[in-house]
Formats: sequence, C-alpha cells, structure tokens
Amino acid sequence: MRRARNPSRSRTPLTPAFWTIWVASAISFLGDGLVIGALPLLAASLSRDPRIVSLTEAAAQLGWLLLGLISGVLVDRWSRTTVMWRTDVLRTVLAGVFAALVFLGLVSVPLVLVVGFALGLAAPFFDNASSAVLPQLVPAASLERANAFNQTAIMLGANLLGPPVGAALFVLMPGLPLALNAATFGVAAVLVWRVRRAVPAPEVRADRHLWRELREGLAFLWKHRLLRTLCLLLGVINGVSSGIVAVLVLYVLELLGFPEAVYGWLIAAFAVGGLLGAALAPGVSRAVGGRVTMLASSVAFGLAFVGLGAFPSTVPVVLCVVVAGIASVLWNIVTASVRQRVVPADLLGRVTSVYRVVGFVAMPGGAVAAGLLAHQAGLRAPYLVGGVLTLVATLLAIPALRAGEAEAFRASAG
Repeated sequence: MRRARNPSRSRTPLTPAFWTIWVASAISFLGDGLVIGALPLLAASLSRDPRIVSLTEAAAQLGWLLLGLISGVLVDRWSRTTVMWRTDVLRTVLAGVFAALVFLGLVSVPLVLVVGFALGLAAPFFDNASSAVLPQLVPAASLERANAFNQTAIMLGANLLGPPVGAALFVLMPGLPLALNAATFGVAAVLVWRVRRAVPAPEVRADRHLWRELREGLAFLWKHRLLRTLCLLLGVINGVSSGIVAVLVLYVLELLGFPEAVYGWLIAAFAVGGLLGAALAPGVSRAVGGRVTMLASSVAFGLAFVGLGAFPSTVPVVLCVVVAGIASVLWNIVTASVRQRVVPADLLGRVTSVYRVVGFVAMPGGAVAAGLLAHQAGLRAPYLVGGVLTLVATLLAIPALRAGEAEAFRASAG
C-alpha cells in the first residue's frame, strides 16, 4: 500500500506573524534559561536537603494541576495572541517583585516556593495559547518546521545560553538573573501585543459552558487511541524527567563534585543535543516515520537516564545528557505536530490542556519521589529507577503507536 505523503517535504514560507511571535518566545525562553541556571542554586544556597530542593521544582508545576484544564477552555474562547501577551505582562510583575526581594536579601525557602507557585499559575495560559495558535499562523505543511524552530529557540535560550549565564550571574549577584528574566517577559509581551490581531477571537458560542466544553476536550483525547497513548507515555517521561531535574543540582555538586557554575554547563550540553534533534527531526520523521521516531526517542530517554545512574563520571554523563537532549526535541516536535494536525482547531486548546495536564500531574510527584528516593537510597537511585520505568512504558505503548501511525499521516497529508 502506498504511503501517504508527509507534508514536511513542502517548503511553504512561514508567516511574518509567526516570526514575530517566535522572536518574542525566543527572548522569553532566554529569560527562562537564566532562571533555570540560577533558581536551583538559590534553593541549594538555602538548603542542601534533597527533599527541600526538589520541592522548588514541584511548586512550579502545581499551576497546571489547578488551572491547566480551565486554561484550555478559555484559550479556545479567547484570542490566543491576547492570552499570550497579557500572561507575559503578569509574569513581568511577578518576576520583577521576586528579583527585588532577592536583591534586598529577603529570600527564604518559603518565598522561593510561593513565587514558583505563582508563576506556575500563569504558565498554563501562555503554554496552551502558544501551542494552539501555531496552526493559525502557519500552513499545515509547515508544522514540523515551525515546531522545529520553536524547539531550537527553547534549546538555545532555555538550555544552551541561559543556564550557564544565569549560574554565572547568580555567583556574581543572586538577584541579577531574576531581574533579567522579568525584563524578557516584558519585551515578549510588547512583541506579541504588536501582532495580537493576527489571530482573531473565535465566535462566541451561545451554548458555551465551562464543564461542557471541558468534557468535549476530554472525550476527544480519550477516544483517540494514538493521542491517548502518547499522553500516558508523556506522563511517565515527564514524571521521570522532573525527578531527575529536581535532584540534578545535588548530583552535580555532591556526586560528581563539580563547582556550582558547571551545573549550567551540563544543562547546556542537553541543549546541544536538542539543537541536533531540532535539525534532524523533519528528515528523520520523513525517513523512518513518526512511530519509529517517537519510539526511538522514548527508548533513548530511558537508556540515557540509566546511564546517568550507572556511570556518574564526566564523559558518560555528558554523552547521556546529549542523547537525552536529542531524544527530547525529536519527541516534542513529532508529537506536537501530530496533535496539531489530528485535533480540530476549535478543540485544540482544550485537548492540548488535557494532554499537558496529564504530563504535568506526574511532574510534582516525580520531583518529590526523586527527592525521597535520593534521600533514602542515594543520588544515583532516581536515575536508575526512572530509566527502567521509561523503557517499560515504551514497550507497552508500541501496539497503539503502530496502529495510530497511518491515521496521523493521513491527517498530515490532508
């Protein structure tokens, strides 16, 4: 049987509105990277207890548990660009106040947890809107390319450039990377505001009701076998990854014996792998298909996590981190493109919110579990256990991914 054409072969130009929003996102991702490099060091300067340090990661994800589903309904009701710039205005204020308190020396573990929680409440609105708006900004044939550019911005800003700079600036002046993060939110808000009319608000439904609309998104995802399987597998991967990140700063400082600034450089190694994954994703997906790409990415995650636990020395750790970076971006690009194609535009915010909430539900639990496991069994244990869990979940997902690949490619060809 002839295989359906994959649209990533097309080189349809991306729109000016996409590029404006992409620049805004890239600037914001850079600010996020500064915080990724600085905030764990701030937490570690207040406590070396892995349970306390891991709570900083968990607090930032709780917003998805509380507002993730509701945000999807509202993103489908409102103009998605408007949601993006207003959310960034709010985050500018929150991040700016936090930076000021750090400059004044009024910092404590409870403050770090409260600010992380507050920023986490805003995150679902921006993240859902930025994902759901993409099919409205670019042709369907260009979704892989657009998602690849977005992942490149994340890898460059949030992982390659931001964390080492954020860690270095923290050592120089703890409040500086946090203040710069607030500034990046402000710049991003202005840029998105300039193209806010590129995506009009949807028509108001006379019968709209919060829970009815939410059930529509839940029902679509649950009945769609491919999306349901990807969603559950994402939950496992996110839970394991969150736990690994939650104790990574202690892994670097205590198990590897590296100085503080090296923490940021290890995250940068992850970004190098991510950039490779972004460059390879469209071609790999064309060559071997979406199913094989997703399965290979998930297996690579599991093996990289096991390697980090089994071989805690410089060269193996760097190699495992780079492999994890490649796998992360390949997974994100292929799964996001499939979701954006198979879900109707008027449901995309809700389906995306349900999809991501399942992933984020696992993250606080994974972070806390990793902290407890590291406390009881040592810092290598979360990596070994998490890697095995990822590999087992991948094996269980194979039948559904094999059955769903043809449907995903038929939808993409249309």
